[in-house]
Amino acid sequence: MITPAARGIYIVDVCDDAVLGKYRKTKHCVCVSVGEGRYLLINTHHRKMYHDFILKASDYDFLKGVDRFLSCYTPQPFTPAQIIKKVGTLSEQDSRILMGKIQTARFIDKILKTKILDELSKTMNTQGTP
Repeated sequence: MITPAARGIYIVDVCDDAVLGKYRKTKHCVCVSVGEGRYLLINTHHRKMYHDFILKASDYDFLKGVDRFLSCYTPQPFTPAQIIKKVGTLSEQDSRILMGKIQTARFIDKILKTKILDELSKTMNTQGTP
């Protein structure tokens, strides 16, 4: 079990033992709120309704040569027990795009959106990003 101490890209076990038993499914996710334990899913296909944007494989080794899409639709709650390992962090450019997507997301609760934006902003500022 890994407890995320910072935002980053993690591999997360997204399945409930009670539902799938021994069958597991993992997803790459971006932690957008450590305090709230909220993650955005990285998907294979572009879906406009998910308010997503492209993550270029050339920027992220863990994508293994295939571009993916970061869904900004609804941050999913995952427990520390579901986190398998950290595989990277978002680039400065993608972090800026993410903040813009979160700001305009219609499906994220306003209170949660404020918490996420505050956390993203603080993280970017401590990394020397204006």
